Amino acid sequence: MTDRIDKRILRSKSDIKETFLRLLSQKPFQQISISEIVREANYNRGTFYANFATKEDLLREIIQEVLVEFVQQIKNPYRYITKVNLKEMHAEDITLFTYLKEQAALYKLLLSDHIQVDFRYQMARVIEDLFVAEYDYELEEGSVIDPKWLYIYRAHGVAGLLIRWIEEDFPTSPQYMNTQIVELMLISTEVFHVKE
Repeated sequence: MTDRIDKRILRSKSDIKETFLRLLSQKPFQQISISEIVREANYNRGTFYANFATKEDLLREIIQEVLVEFVQQIKNPYRYITKVNLKEMHAEDITLFTYLKEQAALYKLLLSDHIQVDFRYQMARVIEDLFVAEYDYELEEGSVIDPKWLYIYRAHGVAGLLIRWIEEDFPTSPQYMNTQIVELMLISTEVFHVKE
């Protein structure tokens, strides 16, 4: 009996999320009411409140689930190794760009002005948190770089690249971007010229 109830709760929660995302693709967050969500999902308000306190909580939970999967995709190439040499890394092991392209509609929606949350910052922050918590870069002996700033710099750079690629509607293939991200993590430029 409990198993059937649990499955029903999970199904109603999933239906509400799907309906909410569909509505969100049609109009801004502020214009969507809980009444509209439950009406479109064929549930009552009680079912909504059994799963979520507010529509803000609903959005927050969706974003949290998306970011958990996003981080898993970043970590995929390193799941079974403890030391990563970027020069030896196989670009085809990176799954993140393929995943983002497959989830294009969802990411474009979350990056749109239809939601009040700064999803761009959340993407960057979750990458930063991952780098700080789980990675330890080897720096050249005598380096004066504070690893904290290296993590922040790289995390926000990676996030910016991902966001621009999504917003420009994936102008290059995931395979091309896999190669670019590895090369960008390796490159160091000592000199630049000021354009006239």
